[in-house]
Parts: sequence; structure tokens; C-alpha cells
Amino acid sequence: MNLHCSIQSRISRCIFFGAVIFSVFLPRPLLSSGITLPDSLAEASRREFVAASLQSAKGEYRGAVDRYVKLLVTQPNNAALHYALSNAYMGLGIIDSARVHSEKSVQLNPDNKYYGKLLAGISHQMNNYRQVADRYRQLASLEQGEGKAGLLYTLGQLYLQTAQYGLAIQTFRELLRDNPGTLSAWLALFESSVHSENNPALREDLDLFYTTAHASLEQEIELIRLFVARSSKERLYIEPANLMMTEIEKHRPGNPRLTLTLHALKGELHFQGGNTKEAVRLLEKAVRSKHPKMEKWLYLQAGSTLALCYDKLGYYDKCIRLYENILRLEPDNVLMMNNLAYVLAGQGKALPRAKRLAMKAVAREPANASYLDTLGWVLVKMGMYEQAKEILEKAVRWNSGEFEIFDHLSNVYEKLGNSQKAVEMKERAKTLKSR
Repeated sequence: MNLHCSIQSRISRCIFFGAVIFSVFLPRPLLSSGITLPDSLAEASRREFVAASLQSAKGEYRGAVDRYVKLLVTQPNNAALHYALSNAYMGLGIIDSARVHSEKSVQLNPDNKYYGKLLAGISHQMNNYRQVADRYRQLASLEQGEGKAGLLYTLGQLYLQTAQYGLAIQTFRELLRDNPGTLSAWLALFESSVHSENNPALREDLDLFYTTAHASLEQEIELIRLFVARSSKERLYIEPANLMMTEIEKHRPGNPRLTLTLHALKGELHFQGGNTKEAVRLLEKAVRSKHPKMEKWLYLQAGSTLALCYDKLGYYDKCIRLYENILRLEPDNVLMMNNLAYVLAGQGKALPRAKRLAMKAVAREPANASYLDTLGWVLVKMGMYEQAKEILEKAVRWNSGEFEIFDHLSNVYEKLGNSQKAVEMKERAKTLKSR
């Protein structure tokens, strides 16, 4: 549900609450005996407010706004009226006016959490994250229990999004003191420490996590897998992922299943870090394990990375055998089909099989430039240059940033006798590779 809809869904629930608050601000004259007499103006104002609120609840926001604005003439400092008017403006999509009246309601009644939440939502929708953070911090001071935890989590995420990592760490730690089992908050805390490049703080928090969060082994492994996956795109995560593995070994010593999993994950990190031989040593331990609880995902992850290591080191026969083993276990794995086809093409082996695999991968994902490139390269190796040219030109249209595609296309143009295009593609490939 988007933010606008969630705000609007609260209008009908809060409207009569607002009407009651509105009535509090309307004075009634007293007789000397202390008996309250009905005030016709006040009663008329109350009826008009309720009528406007009903219109707003029915989605007739323009009519509601007109009525609320008229009421403001005589009640300019009525917080509930400004709140209701802000809701109606939100319904019309006039967010700046909604913000003005929401701010006014909070200014008049800063302790009202409904007013504060609406203003926080509007500020969020307007991407005013610093104001949102200030608002959630104030709201959190008014809440207890789950309500406070939810607000602190949102506040911490806002700090994380705006690169205020110190404040994010402080906020998530505050949340976790009373809610140590909230795994999403632990993950956010670790991310904050990673981006602040504060590994000592991360080590302390990891030690606390493994002793107080009472997470299952599966959950702890999943967190490490997530960090390892992120390290493939952001090198900033490599050392934190290693730290996580060091800490989990300290807190769960002698667990065979964990040891096997860490071989695979550490091997992945070594491969990403360029230490291919050490990666092979660890990944082979995982792939060759006869442990009865060897999970399929673990074998597939370790095996696919080990195959890449073999390819990089020039152990092509081992690489091909491993891809074949993986495909026997998971015959519909499109990525493995593509990778095997590419290695076979590179070695000039079993080209008809390589073509079938590449065509199957492209049929599954026709917009995948890497798969189109593999098919094109197989066709080049088979001497089918016109077909290869058509496929590789399509790959370039889908991804103009991959140097290998241009390199392969240069090869095709050269085979077809178009030396000018061949040189042009070769230069494009060199430029991209040097970036």
C-alpha cells in the first residue's frame, strides 16, 4: 500500500475522533448558577464540522475543504480543524496545503500522536527526510511497547537512507535493548555499521546479536548469505561478512553443518576478492562433502562458484564436468545452461550441444544480453556468421555496456569482411574494458 493510500485510509477512522476534539475547543456560555446553556453558534459550528467530516469520509474532498475553510474564519486556532483540513487536502492531492495545515495542527497540539503521524507521513511523501526523522523521534517519545519499536525502526531507516549512520546505529541499538529478537532491526544495525565503516562497532554488535537475539542457525546463516551476496556488488561488505563468520564460529563451535556452509561462503568471498586458489580449496571441500544434511542450495552455490574458479584458472575439463553435474541435479537452471554453453564454445567442444543449451537459455530469457552473447559466440564458433551477427547486434541493443559483446561482434564483422565495422567494435570493446 502506498503512503498516500495509507494516509487516506485513516481519514474515516479518525474523523469523528476529530469532531469530538473540535467540540472541546468550542466554549459554552454559563449562567451564574453554573448551568450550561446551548450556544447556537457553537452548535451550528459543530454540525457544520460533522457535515464536512462526513463529506471527507465519502471522498467528497472539495466540498469538505470549502466547509473547513469557512469554519477556520471563526476558529483559526482549532488544531482538530487544521488536522481535518489537512486530511481533505491529501484527498485532493494538494500536498503542500496539506502540509501547511498539518504543521499548524502539530504546532497547536504537539502531544497529539495522530497529528504527528499525519505530518510525518506528509513529510515522507514530500521526501523531506530530515523533518520526517525529527517527527518520528518526537512520536517515539510519546509511545510505548510495539508502537515505540515500530517508530524507532522507521526512524532508524530514515537515518540510514540519509547517510546519518551514527544516528541510525544509536536508534537501532535503542530499539534492540527492549526488543532483542527483532531480526530486521539487527540487519539494519549491521548495515549502518558497514556503511559507517566502523568494524569495531560491528564486531561488538555481532557478539551481542549471537548472545541475545536467540536466532535460529538457519536465520544466522541467512544473514551471512545476504552479506556475502551484497559483497559481490559492494566490496564494502566483504570484511563485515568475514566478521560475521568469525563470530558465528565462536558462538557455535563444532557444528559440522555450519562448518560446511562456511567453507562455501568463505570460498565465495575469496573468489570475489581475487584469491581464486584459496577459493578453490574451500569450495572443493563443500562440493565434495558427503555430509547427510548437505542442502541443495549450498551445493549449487558452491558448485557454480567453483566452476567459475576452474574457468578462470584454465581448468576447463573440471569446469565442464561440474556444470554437467549441476545440470543433472537441476536441469532447468538457465544460468548453468548459459555458462556451460559459453565454456564449450570457448573450447570448441560439443558445439551442437552448446548451441542447444544457449538457444534454450535465450528462449527462457530473450531479453538477457549475456545469454544472447553466448548464443552469438557459439554461432561464431560454428561458422554461422550471419546468424551470429543478428544475435550479437540484438545483444548490443539490450546491453551496450558489456565489452565482450562488442569484442565478439568485432570478430563477426571481420569474418564477414566488414573491416571498418570490425575496427569500430574493437575500439568500443577496448574503451569499455578500460573503464
